[in-house]
Amino acid sequence: MLSLTETPALMPPGLGEAMDLIPEAFLIFDRDHRVVAANTAAAALLSRSREALLGRGCQEILHGRPGPCPGPERCPLEAGHTAGPGVLVEAAGGARLRLRITASPAGWTGVFLQPEGHAREAGDDISLVGHSAALRGLMDMVERVAATQATVLLLGESGVGKERVAEYLHRRSRRAGGPLVVVDCSTLGESLIEAELFGYEKGAFTGADRRKTGLFEAAHGGTLFIDEVGEMPLALQSKLLRALETARIRRVGGTEYIDVDVRVVAATHRDLAAMVGEGGFRQDLYYRLSAFPVRIPPLRERPEDILPLAEHFLRQADGGARHLPLEGAVAAALQGHDYPGNVRELKNMVTRAAILAGDGPLRPEHFAMPGADGGGAPPARRGRLDPGRIRAVLAACDGHRGEAARRLGVSERTLYRYLRRLEGGG
Repeated sequence: MLSLTETPALMPPGLGEAMDLIPEAFLIFDRDHRVVAANTAAAALLSRSREALLGRGCQEILHGRPGPCPGPERCPLEAGHTAGPGVLVEAAGGARLRLRITASPAGWTGVFLQPEGHAREAGDDISLVGHSAALRGLMDMVERVAATQATVLLLGESGVGKERVAEYLHRRSRRAGGPLVVVDCSTLGESLIEAELFGYEKGAFTGADRRKTGLFEAAHGGTLFIDEVGEMPLALQSKLLRALETARIRRVGGTEYIDVDVRVVAATHRDLAAMVGEGGFRQDLYYRLSAFPVRIPPLRERPEDILPLAEHFLRQADGGARHLPLEGAVAAALQGHDYPGNVRELKNMVTRAAILAGDGPLRPEHFAMPGADGGGAPPARRGRLDPGRIRAVLAACDGHRGEAARRLGVSERTLYRYLRRLEGGG
């Protein structure tokens, strides 16, 4: 927060240049909640000049409604003071902005403006949890490409944590000081994807009552993460390719091209190469996006990470920390599951188990999800057993093979054959 000691009628000399060092959209309000300073990013996001923002009240800036503040109970700035960072407001033109509020002892209020659900704070914990060789290999690859400006394509099943990896890549790149902007193509229709990515001009279509800044512009100087890019309609794929190749975009309904400095990270759970062969994805866009493909392994390929992840999610769950560390039957039950939903499924299971356990001990039956088998614990894995999981379950059972076989969902004879192979006995 910039420290000011008196209320100026206009922006003090030099303050605008200082604020432009802040990459995110940033406004300063006085005690009466009127703008006294704004940076260039805020002017671009709100589609107004800095001069036009000065002296405007928070209601007009954030909601498009001129007039006095409606009172503390409905004021977005006051809500930000009480609710903490991340308060959401409905802005003019249907946009949704998330506010991060800071305040000075002199009564000034600084506000970072972020498109809903897109930006991440630089201080967020974005470490990748686990210690498996597969995860270490992934982190090494991501850190290598993070130091470059290459376009990255993240590949992996649903729920493996592609957005988390994108955050990790962004925070280790030279663009870490800029915004990380996220768009999920699977949740938007064709017209909405285009408007979100490229923005639109006033009058571009019915309901477009003002200019809207697109996510390419919002990500200027940072990273744009396009999730589930395989769901993008063919008609839009050519526009995305043009933006990637020229570093320029044009708003819907606009005639002028806008230069953008954006690194694109895309992700999909689909087989884009097969989609190219079937005509569902442009070949030229596929080659442009896959300049550096990164495969994120499913959780079943890194069983050593199951318990560290589960404990990480328990710390985040309400009251979950009282159940740490995970030991015995609970640990074995978690390690004996296939996790077709990957990390997302594990997080949901742990959160639900913490609620069910309450103040009592955590038990294997608390992890049984609807549709699980009748044994209470998560369903056992099927198919080939993983050596790391066999050792972990045996350790949890103090070497008792009969109990280990039961928890692994195989016969004791099958387990014995696996153990002989592990020991080199053929």
